[in-house]
Amino acid sequence: MNPQKKFWISAGMYAGLAIAFVAGFSIYYWNILEFEENRLLFDMVSRHSEFFLGVFMILAVVFFLAMNAFVNNHIAPISRLAEESTITFINPAHRIQIEASSDFSKLADIINEGAQRFQSLKDKTDQKIEQAKFRAEEDKTMLAMFLSDLPEGILICNTEGQILFYNKKVKAYLETDSSENGADPVSGRFIGLGRSVFSVLDKNLIVHVLDEIGENVKNRRSNETVSFIVVGKVGRLLRVEAAPVFHAENQLNGFILIFKDITDEMESESHLDDLLQSLMISIRTAVASTRAAIEAIIEYPDMKPDQRGTFEKIIHENSLTISSVLDGTSARYYARIKSRWPLVQMPAENLFDALKSRLLERFGICIQITASEHQNWVRVDSFSFLQSMLFVMNRLKEETDATHFTCKIGNDDKFVVIDISWIGKSMKIDILRKWEEQQVKAGNTGLPMKLGEVLGHHGAQIWCYSCQEDAVCQSYLRLFLPAVNIQQPEEVGAMSAIRLGSRPEFYDFDMFNQPGQIRDLDEIQLADLTFTVFDTETTGLDPTGGDEIISIGAVRIVNSRLLKSEVFDQLIDPRRFVPEESVRIHGIRPEMLDGQPAIDKVLPLFHAFAEGTILVAHNAAFDMKLLQLKEKTTGIRFINPVLDTLLLSAIVHPGQESHNLEALSKRLGVNIMGRHTALGDAIATGEILLKLIPLLINSGITTLRDARLASQKTYYARIKY
Repeated sequence: MNPQKKFWISAGMYAGLAIAFVAGFSIYYWNILEFEENRLLFDMVSRHSEFFLGVFMILAVVFFLAMNAFVNNHIAPISRLAEESTITFINPAHRIQIEASSDFSKLADIINEGAQRFQSLKDKTDQKIEQAKFRAEEDKTMLAMFLSDLPEGILICNTEGQILFYNKKVKAYLETDSSENGADPVSGRFIGLGRSVFSVLDKNLIVHVLDEIGENVKNRRSNETVSFIVVGKVGRLLRVEAAPVFHAENQLNGFILIFKDITDEMESESHLDDLLQSLMISIRTAVASTRAAIEAIIEYPDMKPDQRGTFEKIIHENSLTISSVLDGTSARYYARIKSRWPLVQMPAENLFDALKSRLLERFGICIQITASEHQNWVRVDSFSFLQSMLFVMNRLKEETDATHFTCKIGNDDKFVVIDISWIGKSMKIDILRKWEEQQVKAGNTGLPMKLGEVLGHHGAQIWCYSCQEDAVCQSYLRLFLPAVNIQQPEEVGAMSAIRLGSRPEFYDFDMFNQPGQIRDLDEIQLADLTFTVFDTETTGLDPTGGDEIISIGAVRIVNSRLLKSEVFDQLIDPRRFVPEESVRIHGIRPEMLDGQPAIDKVLPLFHAFAEGTILVAHNAAFDMKLLQLKEKTTGIRFINPVLDTLLLSAIVHPGQESHNLEALSKRLGVNIMGRHTALGDAIATGEILLKLIPLLINSGITTLRDARLASQKTYYARIKY
C-alpha cells in the first residue's frame, strides 16, 4: 500500500477510536451522576469550554500516539515479519531489520539466525548438488560444447518445429538483425530456444522433408536422411541435411538439421567447369589441325619438301598453342585452388616456437628465438608454412653445415620481418631461387607443391645476404610476411553519476486489456511461459510531450531459464536533441547515436524478437506507452500480454514501502550489471521475475490469468494520470 495513503488511513482510524473512547467515557459518567451534579458539570464545561477542548485535544493526541506506538510495535510487525520471512526462502542472504518491541526484535533475531543457518545449509547442499550435477552432466556439457563449436550449423527441433538446440554457426547462417547488410527491416529472423523453425525456414519445405523421411523409414531404405538447398542471409547458399530422431518405440520424436555453406564451393565448381570447357574448346581446334597435318604427312610420304615444311610448321605452331593453353589453364586452376586454401591469424612468435621444437626433434637443429616487445600477427596456414620452413632449414643445414641459428622477429608496419642468422658459410641467392622451384619435402613428410607456391600463397618473400663483423662472417636468411593489424577492443568507460528513481512509476496505459490475451494462454502456468523481458532508455520522461526511445534492450526467458545468449540490444537515432540531464542518467551521448537506425527500422525487428511471448518490464506502463505512441508512424502494434514486476512485487510484498528496481533487486539478492542501460536493466528485471514467480505460486497465483488479475487489484495499478 502507498505509504501516504497508509498514514491517512491510520490517522483516521486512531482519531475515530479516540473520539469513540472519549464519547463512551463521557456518556458513562453522565449516567452515574445526579441531576444537580450533571447541571453543575454542564455549567462548568460551558464557562471553561476552551480549557476542556484543549484537554480533550491533548488526550486525543496522547491516545493517538499511544495507539500508533502500540500498533507499530505490537500489531504491524506481525505481518511484516511474515512477509520478510518469505523473502529469506528466495534470498537466503536477506536479513530482517525491523523497529518493534523487544519481543518482536528478539523474534526477528531468531528468524535471522535461522536464515543464517538455512543459508549455510543451502550453500553446502547447493555445492553438493553442483558437484553431482557436474559429474552427471559432464558428458552432456562436452557434447553441447562440441556441437556449439562445429563448423556446420546445427538445429534440433521437436515434431512441432520448436527449436530445442542450436549452435553459433546456424545463428550466423540464418539470423538477421538491423546490423546485417541486406536484412529485411520488416521481418527480422531470429534463432532461439522455444522459437519456431518455420520463422526462418519455409514450413511447406520442412513438412515435405519430414514426409520424405517418413517414407524412407516406412520402406526401410538404408538412407533415412534427406538433403536440400536453402538460401541463408545475404543470399548465401546452404546445403541442409535433415535426419530424424526416434523414440525407443521407433516413433518420430523430432529432427536434426545440419547446415553447410556451399556458396564458395558452388562458385568454385562453376569456375572450374568454365575452365574445363574453355580448355576443351581451345585444345580441340589445335589438336584437330595437328591431327590433320600428321595424317597428311603419313598418307603422302613423297610430298614435296615445301609442302611438308608447311605441315610441320602447322604441327609446331599448334604444339606451342597447346602448351600455352595448358600453362594458362594450369595457372588459373592453381589460383582457383589457392582461393580455397584458408589462412588463419596467429602471432608469429607462436608459429616459430612450434618450428623450434620440430627442428630440434627431427633434424637436430637448434634455433634461439628473439621477439620484439609487441606481438607480431601474421595470416598463415600453419601446417603448410611449418612444412616449408622445415624444408628450408633442413636444406640450409645441408648447404652451410650450420646447426645453431638465431631467429629475430620484428616489424616494419607493413611486414613482419624474420631474420634467421648463423655463423659460417653464406648462402647464394641463386641456390635459394632453385629451392623455390623444388617440391616441399622435409624428411618423411612434405607437400604436393613447390616452395615458391607456398610462399606466394602467403604473400611471403625470402632473401639471403651476409656481412663481415669483427672478422666473423654473419649470414642471414630474411623472410617477409604481411603484417596483420589486430585491433584491441576499446575499454568501456565508467558510467556517469546516476539519479535513482528518476523514471515516473505510473503512466496511463491499460496493459490489462491487451488484444493478445487469449483464454488458452491465460491458463498456462507461469513457470511454463516464454517471456521477453525488455527495457527502454529515452530522451526524457514525457512521451506525449515528444520524448523518444534511444535504446531498447531485451532478453528471453524460456522454461524458467534466462537466456543471456538470446538478447536484443539496439541504440536508436531519436532524430532530436538529447538533453544533458538524460545523458547523466543513462550515459548515452548524442554522438553514440549518430548512424544508428531510426525507430521505424528497429521496432519491426523487436516485434519479431518478442513474437509469441509475454512482455515483461519494470514499470511496464511507461515502456508500453512509448511503443503505443509509435503505432501510427511504424505500423507495428504490440498485442502481447504484459506483466509488470513492480505490480508483481506489490502483490507478494504489500508491506514494503518501495518497489523500485534498486529496492527490489536488493531485497531479492539480484545484482544489477549496467544500471540505466536498457539491456542491463532488462536482464536484472528478468532475474527479479524468476525470483518472484515462486513467491507468487506460494500465494496461490499460478497462471498468467492469476497474475494479471492480482496485478490489476494492486494499489499502484489504480493510479492514472
